[in-house]
Amino acid sequence: MAVRHKMNDHQFEQLLRAGDPLPNEATLPAETGAAQAATRAALRRAGVRAASSGLAAAFDAFAVPWGLLHVAVTNDGVVSVEFEAETPDFVDRLARRLHGRVVPVEDGAVPASWRDRLAAATAQIGEYLAGRRTAFELPVDLCGLSAWDRRVLAGAASLGFGEVTSYGDLARRIGKPGAARAVGGALGRNPVPIVIPCHRVLAADGTLGGYGGSGPGGRTAMLAVKRRLLRIEGAWSAA
Repeated sequence: MAVRHKMNDHQFEQLLRAGDPLPNEATLPAETGAAQAATRAALRRAGVRAASSGLAAAFDAFAVPWGLLHVAVTNDGVVSVEFEAETPDFVDRLARRLHGRVVPVEDGAVPASWRDRLAAATAQIGEYLAGRRTAFELPVDLCGLSAWDRRVLAGAASLGFGEVTSYGDLARRIGKPGAARAVGGALGRNPVPIVIPCHRVLAADGTLGGYGGSGPGGRTAMLAVKRRLLRIEGAWSAA
């Protein structure tokens, strides 16, 4: 696999904040009426956490093949994507990370521009999961991440649909050969999986490696998600 040229910090930031134009429009797979009602009720029950520091993010949740997917945005972009999380736990974690209020998209305090951004994020992720989208047109907010984590995630963001690489090769791509383990750690802290496709990074022997740290559902559940995402892209055919 060819090594790409090193990118400077400005190029990294541009890569994180602007995706490639994408073909096709698709509809987000609809939840059943009962499932949608249950999701909305959970969002309302989640309420607001860490209320002392002002509005930090708005979120929504929708059904995916393996459970519930939570997506949150700030004024700067998509700030969190979480698999299998319970809504109150998701809200609490994000509120602590952002030091502010995290509210459902239905909350009256959410600006219209945030609602539009959240609608775009959930729609595009739904299109991707349906096999109708190969890249994202979404700004990403990586607030609070270290320069190292940003560098690794920018490298992961440069991987195209269906393109896989190893932790070691990604380390070489970003100009840090020998840092495969540190690359894996940064990918495990990716706050916006799918949008930044850390699932495209595998172990050196071609096996899955890890995904999302331990994840809320444990290692086995998270590796099953990684396998499913790679299969969507035609990049995984192992039994």
